[in-house]
Amino acid sequence: MNNFLPEDWIEEVRSRNDIVDVVSEYIVLKPSGRGFFALCPFHNEKTASFHVYPEKQIYHCFGCGVGGDVFSFIMSIEGLNFTEAVKYLADRVGISLPETVSPNQAIHSKDTKDTLYDINREAARYYHRQLFSQKGEQALEYLTSRGVDIKTIRRFGLGYAPAGWKNTKDYLLQLGFKEEELVQSGIIIQKNNKSYDRFRNRVMFPIIHPRGTVIAFGGRVLDDSLPKYLNSSDSPVFNKSSVLFGLNLAKKERPLKNIIIVEGYMDVITLHQYGFKNAVASLGTSLTQGQASLIRRYTREVFIAYDGDAAGQRATLRGLDILYRAGLKIRVMEFPKGMDPDEVLKKYGSEYFNKLMNQAVSLIDYKLDHLKNEHDLETVEGRVSYATKAANILITVDNVLERDVHIKRLERLTGFKSELLYQQIDKLLSRNGPKGVKNPSVGNNSHIRRLETQTALLPGYIKAEKGLINLMAQNEDIAKEVFKRLTVEQFQVDINKEVAKIIMELLEKGKEINVAAVLSYVKDKEKMEQIAEIFAREMEYDNINKYVQDCIEEIEIYNLQDRRRKLQKQIADMDQHGIADLDEYRSIIQELEDLNYRLKM
Repeated sequence: MNNFLPEDWIEEVRSRNDIVDVVSEYIVLKPSGRGFFALCPFHNEKTASFHVYPEKQIYHCFGCGVGGDVFSFIMSIEGLNFTEAVKYLADRVGISLPETVSPNQAIHSKDTKDTLYDINREAARYYHRQLFSQKGEQALEYLTSRGVDIKTIRRFGLGYAPAGWKNTKDYLLQLGFKEEELVQSGIIIQKNNKSYDRFRNRVMFPIIHPRGTVIAFGGRVLDDSLPKYLNSSDSPVFNKSSVLFGLNLAKKERPLKNIIIVEGYMDVITLHQYGFKNAVASLGTSLTQGQASLIRRYTREVFIAYDGDAAGQRATLRGLDILYRAGLKIRVMEFPKGMDPDEVLKKYGSEYFNKLMNQAVSLIDYKLDHLKNEHDLETVEGRVSYATKAANILITVDNVLERDVHIKRLERLTGFKSELLYQQIDKLLSRNGPKGVKNPSVGNNSHIRRLETQTALLPGYIKAEKGLINLMAQNEDIAKEVFKRLTVEQFQVDINKEVAKIIMELLEKGKEINVAAVLSYVKDKEKMEQIAEIFAREMEYDNINKYVQDCIEEIEIYNLQDRRRKLQKQIADMDQHGIADLDEYRSIIQELEDLNYRLKM
């Protein structure tokens, strides 16, 4: 029996192994624009030309041309084949799999997950209907009392789980699902050979994967029962440490310049209703490294908007270092003491919230301010302790100009001369070593500029093809719009045509479209590198819709011109060798005239 790795299992391994985290275990990455760069591990160089793009989950070296996804990176750097690389990465994140999986086992595994998705979808529909039924009056009243309008309720698919022990269970059983499947989904609980609904008399919040499938639920009580909030248990389709509530909606914002992280479901919902559609929340737990890596795939900047109470401040501090280690730019919003984002918006409105965003402080500023509040600066002991601990924070600041700003601020607060503060930092650095190895040279992006120059010299239709497939692989709506006008066969360059074909196949299968998904279809190393180079190209346009239309028109015109050239050659051949079929000759002449007319329009 041949080894067989299930497609959905491979995708889970890919999604759990963020490319920045994996690559940074082998080389030191430095932030650059919307990605990271380093000295290439695959060829000798003095100027860094190796780039990693977290949003696209690819790497590309502008020096030697290597590139691909997280699997190809491990294959190249560890000398493994594809199957070995997948298993290597699975082991890295603790995903287990027997040494051999038969096709029948793989199909069963996929069928199980598909069933769980179906159960969650039907449960979400059931809960949503119940919210607008007589049973759901109290739940609907609760939501409207919190200021949630009907449009927002439908946008988030909010619902109500009726009181009682087996309402949801009985409904899903009637649809044909098996009891053991409902237990596996987490919708019902099995205990002492009995099973019952997990969620009872609760407002329901569907938890939706970025690709749009319902994977779990959160439920809030309507009385004083505990726990106040309850989430689905982990299942084959849900792991709460790698999911963010609201990300499926936030990712639709283009461009997604930043993400606002809040604490709870209602905070996310209120922010979206007030126009802040880039808000997400962790699921009642501390922010995890997996969630930080997930955020980094969509943006490089985050605003932490946790509650203003003591618990919120502690949660902020826990999340800061996790986000920092993920390479994200962090800004912390500060709310009136004791208030949460939901309350702030309802009391002061979106304009005030925007003001708080503009006043949000950096990671270092927040840490220094929080540290200052723990010390009495009126005493010598307090100032010494504060300055000493502040120096420990400042050794993490690589930018000497930024560090100097903070040191001058410390000088004003503590009275210690900046020279002494620098000495303390130098002492800590010599004792602990630098926080990361510096790259010998970061270069001047000459490799990227060379690629841009080479691209600029390409014929217009080739540039248009590259531009379109780059955007299509990142945006399903754009892909659908392009295929309304163009067929796969209208792409002239083979590699571009292959990518267009993959995207079309993903659309037809109803799968999520992203760069990683496209690359998963490519096994040939040379093709992988060609495609990675296309996706590494920086896109430049003032209006994305106009750019897409211009590219489509460029390709359409080239196809018309190419067809005209073929017709002209066909006519010339017939004139030279004699006209065997007069009707055919006239038909070709007519088609040529039609093409000439269309090209003049």
